This record gives sequence, structure tokens and C-alpha cells, in this order.
Amino acid sequence: MHSAKVFMGLGLLCVLLLGGSFYTSTTFSRDAKMLEEQINVIEDSINKADWTSAEKHLMAIQEKWTKVENSWVLLLDHVEIENIDTSLLRISKYVETKNVSMAISEIAVLRQFINKIPEEESFSLKNLL
Repeated sequence: MHSAKVFMGLGLLCVLLLGGSFYTSTTFSRDAKMLEEQINVIEDSINKADWTSAEKHLMAIQEKWTKVENSWVLLLDHVEIENIDTSLLRISKYVETKNVSMAISEIAVLRQFINKIPEEESFSLKNLL
């Protein structure tokens, strides 16, 4: 009788852990994909030297990032959040000064920061070891 309760409790705990892990992994992937789509639009605008469009989309991604950041900050190392914040700030300044090469290279850095989060935070054997 007592061992059945223990097994039920452990089973419930495992289900909650796996469910929470799946939820956070799905959230990270969804948010990263949405942010990457915005990054691609900004990159296209910069490549076309459409600075007005780049600034407009940069403001849009900063607004979206603020919302995403509020949920990610609870689950991520703050260094990763700060890296994304810093990268967005750099891109903003490069777009403001119309510096194509620096803006494009910083966009690549931002894309890497954002895409590595779902990979690093996913529930996998690689991340457990």
C-alpha cells in the first residue's frame, strides 16, 4: 500500500517534469522561430539599403523581444538574455549609422544567440550529461 503511493508520487513527478520540459522546449522553439523570421526581414531590408524598413522592423522585433524576454528570463541564464539585448542594441546603432557590413555581421551573431537557446534548453541526453 505504502509503496504504491510512492510509485504514484514518483510517476506524477516524472510526468510533471517531462510535461514542463516539453512545454518550455516548445515555447523556446516557437519564440526563436518568430524572432528569426523578424531578423530575416531586417537583414533583407539592410541588404536592399532600405533603412526605413530596417528601422521599422527593428522596432517591431524589439517590442516582440520584450514580451519574449519576460517569459525567457525565468528559465534562462541572464547572460544569454543580456547577449541578445546587447546584440539588438548594436544592430540598432549600425542601422542608425547605415553601416551595412557591421549590421549584417551582428545580425548573424543575434541569429546564433537566438537559435542556440532551443537547442541548449531542450530535454535531451546530450544536455543531461
